[in-house]
Amino acid sequence: MTDRLGGYWLGARLDGGGHVIVREAYDESGTRHALGVPCLPDAEARARLATAASAAGRVRSLSVARLTEACLDGEPPYLVSEYIPGPTLRQVVDRHGPYTGDALYRLATAVATALAAAHEADAAHGSLTPDKVILGTEGPRLVGLGWGLPREPAVPAADVHAWGRLLIFAAYGSDERLGHGERLDRPLRGLVAAALRPDPERRPSARQLLLSLLDAPQSQQGRLLPPEPVSDPPLGVRAETVYARLSPAEQDLVPDVFLRLVDLDSDGSDTVVTASRADLVAGRATDEVTSIDGVLEAYGKAGLLTPHPDGDDSLAITYAALLRAWPRLHEWLDGERDGLAVHRELARAARRWEADGRREAALFRGEPLDRALAWAAGGRRRLTLSAGEQTFLDAGLARVRRRSRRRWTVMAGLLSVVVLLALWQRGAADGRLDQAMAKVAASRAEALRLADPVTARKLSLAAWRLAPIPEARRALTSADPAVDVFADPYAGPRSLHAISDDGSRLAALDEGTLSVYDIASRRRLARTAGPVQTVRAMAWSPDGHTLALVGVDRSYLWDTTSGNGVGPPFGRGLGAPGEQSAWFSPGGGLLFAAARLSGERWAWDLRARRAAFAGEYAVVGPGDRVALVFAGKRSELRRPSRPSRAPWLDRMPWEYTTFAPDGERVAIAEESGIQIYDLGGAPTRSTRLRPSPGHLRFSPDGQLLISTDSDRVRVWRLDDGTGTPVADRAVPTAGVDRAAQATITGDGRLRVLAGHGVVLTIELAPGPAPRDHAAYICSRYGALSPQEWSQHLPELPHRDTC
Repeated sequence: MTDRLGGYWLGARLDGGGHVIVREAYDESGTRHALGVPCLPDAEARARLATAASAAGRVRSLSVARLTEACLDGEPPYLVSEYIPGPTLRQVVDRHGPYTGDALYRLATAVATALAAAHEADAAHGSLTPDKVILGTEGPRLVGLGWGLPREPAVPAADVHAWGRLLIFAAYGSDERLGHGERLDRPLRGLVAAALRPDPERRPSARQLLLSLLDAPQSQQGRLLPPEPVSDPPLGVRAETVYARLSPAEQDLVPDVFLRLVDLDSDGSDTVVTASRADLVAGRATDEVTSIDGVLEAYGKAGLLTPHPDGDDSLAITYAALLRAWPRLHEWLDGERDGLAVHRELARAARRWEADGRREAALFRGEPLDRALAWAAGGRRRLTLSAGEQTFLDAGLARVRRRSRRRWTVMAGLLSVVVLLALWQRGAADGRLDQAMAKVAASRAEALRLADPVTARKLSLAAWRLAPIPEARRALTSADPAVDVFADPYAGPRSLHAISDDGSRLAALDEGTLSVYDIASRRRLARTAGPVQTVRAMAWSPDGHTLALVGVDRSYLWDTTSGNGVGPPFGRGLGAPGEQSAWFSPGGGLLFAAARLSGERWAWDLRARRAAFAGEYAVVGPGDRVALVFAGKRSELRRPSRPSRAPWLDRMPWEYTTFAPDGERVAIAEESGIQIYDLGGAPTRSTRLRPSPGHLRFSPDGQLLISTDSDRVRVWRLDDGTGTPVADRAVPTAGVDRAAQATITGDGRLRVLAGHGVVLTIELAPGPAPRDHAAYICSRYGALSPQEWSQHLPELPHRDTC
């Protein structure tokens, strides 16, 4: 079996053999499934399985793992069902011993419920064994329905007989010594005996078994849960857990390690490849080698990296499914996919050059050098060049410059015609070099534009001045509503940031130091030491004076205008990792914090100094005078006078809900789009705003609606009645577990806090395009300074482009 089948990426094998090979599988979105490949000896078996799978697909029961896809026409044929984490009944009995008492009744009832649902849909299991019952976190679940290929067609009576055998195994274990120390009480023993009757016609139906069991009080004692917590995390969670335990230096190199273990196949699809440790550490400094070894050891122990079976030092990603199951790796791949082949070619060439004693003949030249330089300059996001790869490129570029200088040398004593010819050749060579560097500069400008539009404009101007080629023109005239950028000068991989509601100030926590910056002037306004404990999230109060810091155990407030340090701890913290956030209520009287992945969430009343909305999911409106409490069909609208029912909030996402400034409407980002409702649940718009990425915020006047996710911001105008989009721009990713923050400034601009402490200022009403782009850039931003030139175009001496 390959690493992929249909639209699924394959993980570990789940079964121990038999007619169906079962694998853990992940779809393109990273959702986990169970995928089975049956052994079908002939067309008759294929047709029989197709009929069974079609019937199984109609079964709808919480006690049955749902069959989601059956593809039996291709080679190999396969079936897909939802994945149920947990041990099998056989594993539980073998490890913890047989069941007794009420637990047997709850098991019997759960399996009978599953069989009754299947039989009512004209489906039958046909191969029910203790391996086909999973003890999950929601109770016993029947798996493998529609997968089996018994010698005879599956019938309900055979399932009932298998139910009886299953109960005997659960009560006695593998010995099945019925009658030796009776463990089934009389009612249950009678049902099991009836199910095991030799004559199928005399056996009760699954529905009859279920009704008899439901009459017994022992069946009403709740769900049967596994005897110990289920520890079956998906591949992505396993990988992320390892990542969280690494040191910052090791985390920085994880993208390099994993992206060097991925390539593109002949179809342009991702595929895993092997690489040796020597390849991974080639040209690295000693501290980087140590960190890479730490990464390899950690992921190797977790079973996510596997040594090559030949016994050399090569290794590979164990399961190709990790490329989709781990959101962080998926994000890295999306950013680097176009350059993977270029980097692989560069890495191989750099190793050959080093092994051959750095012979000049082994250096890149021509198109391969141009391609590698363009990728290294602007086509990569997470991959970093090793010292060896950088030296290889530098040597190739130096060779081109040396050869150009040789062409420009004019030997003394030549005739004037020869001199003129040499000068002409020198100009041609000079022009070709300028054109090549203009391409590189334009590529670097485009790569910078996302996070630093100002420097990107200056660099595009430099490209145009070097050579007015099409690539330079595109970079120079590229429309971008982002007109300014400010970045935390001390931002590191673990820094936290928050932008004030009016967009004027940035708070930063870097290496234990808290700072407040004025974004427009770029001045640091205040600084103090942060709390001793780790801070999970930060938030500004609505008045822009107080910064809240939510730690692991407790929270803190810092009055940034007082000149004092952080205040004493209070309330709670956020112990759980994963998309942690904090925010004040619009009136500033409540502090909220949440960790989305774990579901941990709390609110603290800052005036009363006590918890608020305990055990509830609430969204508070302007002035803290109204709140929506999300509780399914028991949801409520709470005002100071009295609460009222709001069942229309059932299944609405509280985390993607925000009040309008008038307090009488809410915007909710649903899967089908963004809708604005009145507080009675009536939609106020005839059409939804799309796409619907996530976190919402109204402008102070309610005329604009802003939506942000981890790497994009969108703005719609609401006062025109049509929801006209006025901004849609990608922003530097804030990470898989943190959304960008956006707000409207006093002068009507949009400020967006994205990843790495970068704040972009975006014009929502940009004027017409300038007639002379070069003159516009010179007048507004100026040219690249000598320092900026040496950073972005170190291959050429500085030129004044304005």
